[in-house]
Amino acid sequence: MVALWAACLTGVVLGQVQTTVWSGVYTETQAYRGEKVADTTCIGCHGPGLDGGDSGPKLVGEVFLANWSSQPVSELFDWIRQAMPPEAAGTLSKEDAAAVVAYILKQNKMPAGKQPLPSESDELRRIQMTTGKP
Repeated sequence: MVALWAACLTGVVLGQVQTTVWSGVYTETQAYRGEKVADTTCIGCHGPGLDGGDSGPKLVGEVFLANWSSQPVSELFDWIRQAMPPEAAGTLSKEDAAAVVAYILKQNKMPAGKQPLPSESDELRRIQMTTGKP
């Protein structure tokens, strides 16, 4: 009975197509809006282009991607939404936080798509951060 259940579960998992950040999960328009939010809210710590600043790490490049790889996008979204900006944590709207995540994805050379990145954690849990194209 256990073997049958495990075989069924494996088939379900193998049959699923995983959505990753390489699947075109944000729009150019959303990333542009995220850039505007970042230019006013994030630049002080993370620098221009999110390339690192005096008090904030780079949000682009191999180190950033390695830190977030294998996690759902919801983790990054929730962290930004709850902890950023440090001087006014929790003040970004869901839409602005999603736009900033879209901008981060764009800055990390992940492709845009036709649908905007969702602004709900439940939906973002289905999108996986990965360092390279699958």
